[in-house]
Amino acid sequence: MELGLSGKTAIVTGASQGIGLEIARALHAEGVGVVMVAQSTRKLQDAARALASSSHAGQVAPVVPLVADLTLRAEIDRVVEESIQRLGAVDILVNNAARAHNGNFFKMSVEELETVWQVKGLGYVRLVRTLAPHMMERQSGSIINIIGSTARMPTTDFVVGSMVNAALVNFTRGISRELAQFNVRINAISPGWTMTERQEKSIALQSAARSLSVEQVEREEARGIPLRRLVRMSEIAAMTLLLASDIFPSMTGEDIVIDGGAIPSI
Repeated sequence: MELGLSGKTAIVTGASQGIGLEIARALHAEGVGVVMVAQSTRKLQDAARALASSSHAGQVAPVVPLVADLTLRAEIDRVVEESIQRLGAVDILVNNAARAHNGNFFKMSVEELETVWQVKGLGYVRLVRTLAPHMMERQSGSIINIIGSTARMPTTDFVVGSMVNAALVNFTRGISRELAQFNVRINAISPGWTMTERQEKSIALQSAARSLSVEQVEREEARGIPLRRLVRMSEIAAMTLLLASDIFPSMTGEDIVIDGGAIPSI
């Protein structure tokens, strides 16, 4: 499928690892210039070097690593300003940075509660608020918020994260009408239980400790999922590419759940 993304530019937050890095790779492979944003200097530099040195069938696109703390408004301003300066314009924004805290709600510290809101909740909102006027002026742009399926069904050990996710789904839907007047689309992807690097390590440890194969442990982990499989990061990246492209020019304000059918909802 021809996506027509070559030559476009993107900001991807939380891009040093996991889903964010997978999305950055997928965009770059399509010829998109990518600003990779993360807080860890070493991880980000390593990821950016690997991406810049990769070869994608003759595609050549810039890779710009930016270390930033997205809990600070001044840092968000800097990311947007520097991205536009380095790339000339920004066509795509992928909000993915998060710092979730699992555990009992009443045992979480105030700092942990506030961090979830600051990094993901306010981080997403502030980036849209700061970058969208640039897209609106150009009458073009696509924003993709990576949220999470717990927006629809919160879990007892992820109450605050679920609450933030639900707020972001409503933000995505609510702001879509205003952005649509300027031909700027905003959509969300809500992954379910995903096979990230952290999940792979956890399964490998369980496999060694219990003398089971990795496949057996993964099947156990996926028992409650109708399709009996964990989501792959490549699935999230592929959907991001579709939403970033003009394949669906009439789609905006939507939240696409990719979770193997784990959470039935309207």
